[in-house]
Amino acid sequence: MRTPPPGLPSWNGVFQTSEILARLHGLVAEVVRWGPAVPLAAMAVVALAAALVLPWRWRVKAASAAIVVVCAIGAFAFLRWERQLSGESAAAQLDSRITAEAAALHGLWAQLDGLSQALPAPSGEAPAASFDTVDDAVASLSAKIATLKEQVAALKSGSTARAVDPAVATKLADYLRRYGSYRVVVSCVPADVEAYNYATQLVDILKTAGWDANGPEQTANVLDGPAMGITVLDRDPAAPDAAKILLDAFTQFDIPHTVGISADYAIPDSATAELFVAKKP
Repeated sequence: MRTPPPGLPSWNGVFQTSEILARLHGLVAEVVRWGPAVPLAAMAVVALAAALVLPWRWRVKAASAAIVVVCAIGAFAFLRWERQLSGESAAAQLDSRITAEAAALHGLWAQLDGLSQALPAPSGEAPAASFDTVDDAVASLSAKIATLKEQVAALKSGSTARAVDPAVATKLADYLRRYGSYRVVVSCVPADVEAYNYATQLVDILKTAGWDANGPEQTANVLDGPAMGITVLDRDPAAPDAAKILLDAFTQFDIPHTVGISADYAIPDSATAELFVAKKP
């Protein structure tokens, strides 16, 4: 392999394009920076030379040279002042544009916040919003969008009513029909349309199976809070007939449920089970 001449960068078969482009970029930047001053300096040199050569008397030469030097200094000072003024103007325009962009992002955040208030409340506290800079504004918008995603997911979950799939309902009725007929009281939380409709479907399934299904009745204070699944209540756990059959059926057909003991005496006998549908979480 040939050795590159001294003073030239070495490379191993790879042309260093990026380094050369970087150097050229720096050179062009310097030319642009000092470009307006170069003609001015040349004119000052020519004028100074003419002031020193053309007049015959030294006093005239000195006065002419002094005038040229003062004019050159003034021209350079004016050029520097103009460049500084231009930089300040550009900086002011940049600040104004950044302020406008931050204000626009703040307006977008306000619209998203209005939408957020129409959705279910988020699980945590609302993130603090800051719009002092564009970066702060983007961070605030990202946090708000994450909160909106959580609220939309909660809305989707809450908008899906509980129901037994029709095909599963048919299989469930066929399964229960094998065991004869039992008495079941179906109840639900008061003033809840979704829970009432779910309880009504359960009554229809039980009646299709030939069971003695009653309800749905509206019962308060059966459960302390909301629950997704059907609660199978039994007055006497030692009498497993209806309650056990229902629990086995719900387990086999993947119907969400829980088991509990009836706290009151609304169930007339130990062979009667109660199905309670609580408010959906």
